[in-house]
Amino acid sequence: MIKNYTSKYLDFLLFLLLILVSNISQAQTTIWTGSWDNGDPDITKDVVFTTSYTSTGDISAKSISVSNDAVVTVIGGVTPHILTVENNISVTGALSKLIFENNASLLQTNPLATNTGNINFKRNATPMRVLEYTYWSSPVAAQTLVGFSPLTSTNRYHSYNTTTNAWVNEAPANVMQPTKGYAIMSPSNYTSTPQTFNGEFIGVPNNGDVPTNVVAFNPVLLNYNFIGNPYPSAISVISLLDNSNLGTMYFWTHNTAIASNVFTTNDYAVRTRTTGTAAVSGGTAPGLYIAAGQGFFASAATTTSFIFTNSMRVAGNNGQFYKNAQAVPLNYYIHLNLTNTLGAFKQIAFGYEEGATNGYDFGTDALASTEGAITFYSMISPITSGFGIQGRAYPWNVNDIIDLGFNATIAGDYTIAIDHVNPFFDDKDIFLEDTSNATYHNLKLSSFDFNTAVGTFNSRFKIHYQNLLSTNNNFSINENSVFVNGNNNEIVVNSTSEKIKNIQVYDVLGRLIFDKKNVNENKFVIENIQKQNQALIIKTELENNQIVTKKLIF
Repeated sequence: MIKNYTSKYLDFLLFLLLILVSNISQAQTTIWTGSWDNGDPDITKDVVFTTSYTSTGDISAKSISVSNDAVVTVIGGVTPHILTVENNISVTGALSKLIFENNASLLQTNPLATNTGNINFKRNATPMRVLEYTYWSSPVAAQTLVGFSPLTSTNRYHSYNTTTNAWVNEAPANVMQPTKGYAIMSPSNYTSTPQTFNGEFIGVPNNGDVPTNVVAFNPVLLNYNFIGNPYPSAISVISLLDNSNLGTMYFWTHNTAIASNVFTTNDYAVRTRTTGTAAVSGGTAPGLYIAAGQGFFASAATTTSFIFTNSMRVAGNNGQFYKNAQAVPLNYYIHLNLTNTLGAFKQIAFGYEEGATNGYDFGTDALASTEGAITFYSMISPITSGFGIQGRAYPWNVNDIIDLGFNATIAGDYTIAIDHVNPFFDDKDIFLEDTSNATYHNLKLSSFDFNTAVGTFNSRFKIHYQNLLSTNNNFSINENSVFVNGNNNEIVVNSTSEKIKNIQVYDVLGRLIFDKKNVNENKFVIENIQKQNQALIIKTELENNQIVTKKLIF
């Protein structure tokens, strides 16, 4: 009797356990059959598509399964959607598809996740003309060159050998290898009128650790590595540079039409860890992210290998794509343009960055392009080559002087003007000294026009932050030598001239929320002020009794 009772009790417990397991399993899965059978997808659910679906916003899932000839489309365009998946992706069935429209992203978090079946990942190149190239890198496995661009002439697929510093012809049937850059010419039926190339990668999406080999940069050979983003999502420039030995990156824009069968290297936009400059031919400067499908050139500090990882991948930010082409350290940059009346253009950047020195810093300083009718650069002693990007020792010092150089192949009228500056310089003067006539011009007030003969001039212009010819610089020196910066829940106050005597902080209503006397230091960190994205007034009294007031959004 007791035995039968015990058996029935155990059977009942087993029945309850089966129900519990069934409910847990059901709670972790939602199926699209025209509507969701178990609520909207989220990162805790396995998401199954058995019927066609078009995204209405970003989607998160524990895993993705597309079957039964369903066609799932992730919307791209101006407001692209993001599919974030923790684990595996499976696309099965002859007609089943998982399509990512242009600018849409696939972000996987688990580096060990296994993907099966192909996705269709669309990327539009910036409009191209006949005989023009775009730099690509495949975000999927097993994609052939000819399959990606079938109308490109058979001898117009190229990769690059960094060791020999030469282009390599690729056979059309060759498979695009992960992290490798490829230069692919526009379709042979293109004309002189720019057309958008609608590229489509078809294959199993790349995920997890992807190794790549690089060769050390030789400043004499100028041998750069031709690599690319291996993922179907954007990657962070900062994360890539922090976890590799790469230094400067060059993105081909091809703003300039081909002339006499020759391309111009003026069309490279440049990016370092903290800033970028536009190509000589114009366009936008590279930002903080490298889009999916993008190939680019990069310098490397040593000959070695490094690994692209999922930690470099970011959600969205997949829109800035060049053809033929987190936490950021504290930095303040100034971008200057040199132009002439014939349309020549050159942009440089210089500024102040944590970890930088006033000497040459690999990965921070980038050599200037020497191509074109004009070249423009800043100088780093004792190096004779000019730099398109120069990072200098942080913090900024009002007494700093930066030498500028230029080369003109055409005599005539030229203009130097500020393109843009970091907000740090909004309340500071930027003077251009012309040593040829001992004058100072404030570029914050207007551009500077000058005339030059043909030649190289490395000592004519200098950048100052005060007018040394002025007889009344005391106030401006004190005013411009105190600066504040907000980071997390800290406010850093720096004085590069006098020591700080007292500091007071007021909120937007004029209430005193911090008061520190007898600081007696050039730098002071204010802690434990809650960041609320509101205006604060930082009042700093220096040892010479000069009071400097700064506004900070914190």
